[in-house]
This record gives sequence, C-alpha cells and structure tokens, in this order.
Amino acid sequence: MSQPTTLLVDTDLERDDAAAAANALYLKLVGDGTISPLPGMAEDAPFEVLDRRLTADTGITAIGLHASGHRWRLEGQAAEMVDGGRENGIFCRYDGSFTIRCPQCLAPLSPGDEGSDALEEALIVWCDSPDSAFVACPNCSTWTPLTTWQSPRHDFAVGHFAISLHGVHLHAFTDHRNHAAMALRQRLGDLASDYTVVYSST
Repeated sequence: MSQPTTLLVDTDLERDDAAAAANALYLKLVGDGTISPLPGMAEDAPFEVLDRRLTADTGITAIGLHASGHRWRLEGQAAEMVDGGRENGIFCRYDGSFTIRCPQCLAPLSPGDEGSDALEEALIVWCDSPDSAFVACPNCSTWTPLTTWQSPRHDFAVGHFAISLHGVHLHAFTDHRNHAAMALRQRLGDLASDYTVVYSST
C-alpha cells in the first residue's frame, strides 16, 4: 500500500554540497530528538520520527534525507552519508507522470506529449551531467535548465538534496501564509521556504 509523502527539494544546491547538507541536517534532527539516529531496516529507508508531538501535529511518521549519488551507511549507533547510492535527484509522483511549465512562456509539458523528446533527454542527461540538463520548450523554443521548470501540481522537481516527509501530504507547505508550515520548513533547514514542494507516495 502506498504511503503519502511530501518532498522538499533544493533545486539550487550543487551536487558536491548535497551530502554535507544531508549529514548536517541529520545531526541537527538527531541532536534535538526529532528522528532516530538509525534508519529503518529496508534499503533507503527513512528515519523514524521520535518527536511524538510532531507526528500528532503534522502526521509525519518518518523523515528521509536524500543526496544525489549517495546512501546512508550505519556507523555503530549512528548513520553517515557516503558515496555510492542510487539516488538520482529526480523526484516525482510514484507513477512517474507529471506536468511542468516552461519558465519563459508557461506552456505545460509532460512526458509523452508532442515535443517532449527534449524533456525526456534532459532527464537522462541530468543523471550523469546535471549542469547540461536543458529543455527546449516545444511552444517557444527557448532552452532553459531543467531545474527552472516548475510543476503547477507539485508533482515533479529535480535537485541534488531533498527531504522526504512520510505519512502525509502537507498541503500547508504550498500556502505561503501558513506560519506553522513555514516554521516546520525552517526547522527542516528550508530557511527561506524556497525548496520546491512535491507530493508523491512511497
């Protein structure tokens, strides 16, 4: 059974800095008692939320920390992010369908649409050479970085660092007047509330 998941994706952070960001947030959240120091038993499992008030207030039961090309390795009674993971920095709905908008003309584009070849090629390029992942808009012919294509339905983003919040779709994250949601985003390191929000399932 799929579980609702909310993702906060940093679309600006460089790949070389993603693992350090994940490790720093891990130490902060373990240190303040938010999460367990050890992830679940399955590969790529998130960290259980120990802060019962956070779970009661938000519905978040576990938190995952993701960095492109890295994975969590157990080190005694703690975890450390190291090279060698399968994470590719592409975050979308569990069924892989999504819609994004050209940052220039706002025309929508989805995989499989007429003219979506450039999008599909950019997704392949992103995995090996993110700085070269550009999309040609079939409507206005403008080439722009894949990271700048926004998802109006919050079902897609690419970025080298992401936080997954398991157990709930936190729609308050897309309400910029919700102060409790802004405070939670700041607690998770999204200090300016500018990470891209993606609603998915795991």
